Amino acid sequence: MNERIQSRRLFDQTTGFLQRSLDLRSPRHRILSSNIANSETRGYAPKDIPFQSILERSINQDSIVSLRTTHPRHLPEELITSIEVETLPGEVNIDHEMAKLAENNLRFQAEVQALIKKFEGLKYAISEGR
Repeated sequence: MNERIQSRRLFDQTTGFLQRSLDLRSPRHRILSSNIANSETRGYAPKDIPFQSILERSINQDSIVSLRTTHPRHLPEELITSIEVETLPGEVNIDHEMAKLAENNLRFQAEVQALIKKFEGLKYAISEGR
């Protein structure tokens, strides 16, 4: 059976979604932090990642490239090839940027907890409930 099909059975769509979402949250955190750090810089335009559109494309695998496996037992990896950054109109609103940063952080933490629960469930199933 194809290794990719086997890994998809083991790691369902939710796990893949959470992985891709976490892959986007870290760079978004850096960009939002940069906006806050440059809030008093004259002429600085705030930036952000169009998170939802990139995540949707990633889920549809339009922007995914498969890595070469060097050993037949390697699990296939997926990689987001590029992250779009858009420049927003206007100046940095520190309150708005802080709110976006806090929301991004909360969502990151929630997604990490969801992944932990998924892997705990796999561990429980592997150990046959022991």
